[in-house]
Amino acid sequence: MYEEVFLFAAKAGALEGHLYRRRKVESLTNWIDNISRMYHELAPAAKREVSPAFIPVLERTLKYGHKVLEMGLREKLQQLLAAASAEAGMQKAG
Repeated sequence: MYEEVFLFAAKAGALEGHLYRRRKVESLTNWIDNISRMYHELAPAAKREVSPAFIPVLERTLKYGHKVLEMGLREKLQQLLAAASAEAGMQKAG
């Protein structure tokens, strides 16, 4: 499980860093799809643990990529943010 979490975190952090202060980027469809798939495949306990740290990464990714991300990719990231927020909410409620 820890290897999956590490690989997921590394990929998500790399995307955030890639978009920092970019004016133009190539299509990131595969990258974002892979991050989404990896997140959804994490064990529920792992998702609850990583979501509080993942949420700010997603928020910064959306902020940094606001001008350069295609609308469909922004929507995918917003959906992923909603999923992570729901997981974090479940952790607080539990």
